[in-house]
Amino acid sequence: MSYLRSIKKKILNLSSQAGIYQFLNYKGDILYIGKAKNIKKRVSSYTSLSRLSYRIQRMVSQINNIETITTNTEAEAFLLESNLIKKFKPRYNIVLRDDKSLPYILITNKNKWPQISKHRGKQKKNGIYFGPYPSVGIVEKTINSLQKVFLIRSCSDSYFNNRKKPCLLYQIKKCSAPCVNKIDKKNYNLLSNQTIAFLKGKNKEIQSELKKKMKNLSKQQDYEKAATIRDRIKSLNQIQEKQSINVKSIGDADIISIIKKQNKACVQIFYFRGGQNLGGRYYFPRHEENEKIENILQSFIGQYYSDKIVTKLILINKKIPEKKLLINALRKKSGYKIDIQLPLKGQKKSVIQYAEKNAKKELDKRYDEQKNNLYFLQKIKEVFKLKKIPQIIEIYDISHISGEFAVGVMVSFNKDGFIKNNYRKFNIKGKFKRKDLISKSDDYSMIYEIINRRLKKSFKQISLPDLMIIDGGKGHLSTTYQALKNFKLEKIIELISIAKGEKRNEGNETFYMKGDIKKKFNTNDKTLFFLQRLRDEAHRFAITSHKTRRSKITKSILDEISGIGPNKKRDLLKHFGSSNQVRLAQLSEIEKIKGINKNVAKKIYNFFHEN
Repeated sequence: MSYLRSIKKKILNLSSQAGIYQFLNYKGDILYIGKAKNIKKRVSSYTSLSRLSYRIQRMVSQINNIETITTNTEAEAFLLESNLIKKFKPRYNIVLRDDKSLPYILITNKNKWPQISKHRGKQKKNGIYFGPYPSVGIVEKTINSLQKVFLIRSCSDSYFNNRKKPCLLYQIKKCSAPCVNKIDKKNYNLLSNQTIAFLKGKNKEIQSELKKKMKNLSKQQDYEKAATIRDRIKSLNQIQEKQSINVKSIGDADIISIIKKQNKACVQIFYFRGGQNLGGRYYFPRHEENEKIENILQSFIGQYYSDKIVTKLILINKKIPEKKLLINALRKKSGYKIDIQLPLKGQKKSVIQYAEKNAKKELDKRYDEQKNNLYFLQKIKEVFKLKKIPQIIEIYDISHISGEFAVGVMVSFNKDGFIKNNYRKFNIKGKFKRKDLISKSDDYSMIYEIINRRLKKSFKQISLPDLMIIDGGKGHLSTTYQALKNFKLEKIIELISIAKGEKRNEGNETFYMKGDIKKKFNTNDKTLFFLQRLRDEAHRFAITSHKTRRSKITKSILDEISGIGPNKKRDLLKHFGSSNQVRLAQLSEIEKIKGINKNVAKKIYNFFHEN
């Protein structure tokens, strides 16, 4: 076999050191990334075809080139392998999908009035971080509950420094208003320290302190303040009730359980901090059908922690083949001792079984959803007389207000459901005009732009869909068809547009296809409900993206200056770049801006400089 001779020839020049090896096909795409204590010896094992599975034999037959990177130790090779697999997602590797950075709660300590906020990304800010939490939504709910109990501020420093009177949060008893000296530094720091203690798991101590304070206030007949403390204790109990399982003896640990059924695996993670269960997330790693469950778990752990803080204790439900190597690699990454345990009894075993039960439930749910999705993909083919059952569907929508802050979005769907990693948003630039002159709210030009941008070369790393669904009517359909023709894809990608009814009521939609074909469903048709679900997800993503883009301009401390409307604010931000630069500007500089007269300029200047 010629490809084996070629591989054996390349092996002669390989290093015998530890490191990683990459198999590439003739296009230069990475087929597989592996680690080795001895690269030359490990790669040589791929030439003994009789010892390889059919899947690996198929991969070997596609190898055109081999690239290697040497490392000092096998542990370093393990870390590098995990990072590269996560980055390139090779076809023949076990791959962690849908993995995003996790949110934390941050309590700053850089100034005398500590602030509580949600944080995502690198932990560069001075302060104490708590987490991770499974979602931003849970972080926001937790912060909301904590503010009811501890009255700690959540506003930005610029907002805080420019307050003249308490904001709404003070009125609804969710902040102690340190910005206008409604509380002194000593008592505010006490609240801040109690918040930190609670997040570290010292619930009973705090509750005891609050109850003692409430009794003393009652004895002093200060019933109003005693009632406030009572409400805080009630809120504290509500937070604790929401935490499903708390195991004090575990302390800080990540609980990782894997379940495999047929050809799919689900991994469930729970985050325990200070013995409190902060919640969890589940993952469906990509792997070959016959991959061993222990290999999936080991690869998952390596990739998962490649860009996250490693907890000192990791509890797992299955043995992994290279536990010692994994521990050494994670220890090298973190700089402290890591322990990976497979509990056999006690509370730790119970928690692992709890995670295992959740993984099984999610896996069963995934199979049910997949069966349901396959049924409707088949129905779409039949109803619209498509050439084949669509494997990938992309749904497009746009959102704007009279052409302002226009955003287009792409949502992706397959038999497993919505493919969140393939979602894309496009800030409309107006560079793909169909005509020389268009109005600001020309939806056709906007859809034409986003389809052109989606199909250009830099987007080809996302597989092309079999079917595109456009939220719009006949005009949107023909505009999209023209964009497909630009790329010679009009015969490859099929096209449908979905137009709302005359009164924009659901159930009265009209579907348009090429050749002036249109289709309507009965209002109770389940296939219609499925298509509405696809359309509604694109609509949700479009609205969210539009609001995010708009908020970057509309949310500003300038909103608090009376007489400053959207236009003046936009002119100020356009000229100075940020509200902070407006604050630093001289009165004479503000007066120079077109549309800002001397009285308004003085009002802006005084807002930032009075007292």
